[in-house]
Amino acid sequence: MDKINATTLLEGFRGLVGQSPPSIQLRISHLAQIIQLPPNHTLNTDITLAELLQALKKLQRNKAVGLDGMKAKFILDAGKLLHMPLLIAFNCFLAEAFPKALSIGVVHTLFKWGDASEFDNYRGITVGPILAKLFVMILDKRLSKWAE
Repeated sequence: MDKINATTLLEGFRGLVGQSPPSIQLRISHLAQIIQLPPNHTLNTDITLAELLQALKKLQRNKAVGLDGMKAKFILDAGKLLHMPLLIAFNCFLAEAFPKALSIGVVHTLFKWGDASEFDNYRGITVGPILAKLFVMILDKRLSKWAE
């Protein structure tokens, strides 16, 4: 029952997702055109302060940090000082494109059960930048509402 080595884990995860991630340059504004939404549809409008505040309430303070080193507590402790900069940034993401730097995460492996030397007995957890998580929380809420 030896632990699995890092090379085996790397090869296992590469086998799951391929050697490199697919190159998808789909802008969110293009998604609205593909699914033929009217210009004033909820998915197509700027993110509001109310949406941001709702997402901030769900942000958990003591979670793992991504490669950027930014902790959720930094954003939460900054309070109103970051609200407008975050809104501006997130609305730029909607209008232009999501920054590639915010799509990079660190995969941590968690042992599930069984033989610790078998790759199939591990699962990967990706920890990404907190700004990306916050943005995705807002989009998830919008998409869930739209899908219902």
